[in-house]
Amino acid sequence: MKYLTAFLGVLMAGCAHAAEPARIAEEGSPCVADRAALMALDYWEFDQGTEGIRSVMATPGCELVAADLHRDYHAALRARGAPVMITLPNDEEWPISETGEMSILYWHEGQLRAFAGDEEGAAYLFEQSLNTPETSHYGWDEYVRGSIAFLRSDLGALEAAREAMAGKTSPGYGDLNLGVLDGLIACFGRSYKEAYGAPECNRRPGVAP
Repeated sequence: MKYLTAFLGVLMAGCAHAAEPARIAEEGSPCVADRAALMALDYWEFDQGTEGIRSVMATPGCELVAADLHRDYHAALRARGAPVMITLPNDEEWPISETGEMSILYWHEGQLRAFAGDEEGAAYLFEQSLNTPETSHYGWDEYVRGSIAFLRSDLGALEAAREAMAGKTSPGYGDLNLGVLDGLIACFGRSYKEAYGAPECNRRPGVAP
């Protein structure tokens, strides 16, 4: 279980990049060298591997391309309807979805659209990443609701979500996301990309404001 908990922590982590958005989706473009190979990766390699979607996000101007790839990859998983597996560090195979529906992929796509300035599109995708009370760990749903509140310029709802989340986290278990909400509060009124990633907005544990 400790391996699964650690992996879930990685799955719930956001991914910020500060480049300007551009729509360059064709294979062989500066954003996507081999789209077919990218889409053929297994889930973990696609979402977390250095040769997966992160290689697209690391290219300046490719946030919206990466968001579209998240959307298309997730649609393909759902169309297949097969279990999505990951291999834990102890070599145990663990199903993280029985049907191909992956709430974290909605979240990652939404973040990229938020970085590009599509607040309402991002908020809709964030809503799709909400879990049931039984599967929401370490204040995840509160983190999501706080992020949605920021995108919709509702400071009161953001602060309420932050307070609700505070009682569900501990060091190494949700505290990074709690620090993100603190940063969104500190830089309320700025863009999501700035409030999430600007050094002066960073309130994650171990970082001096």
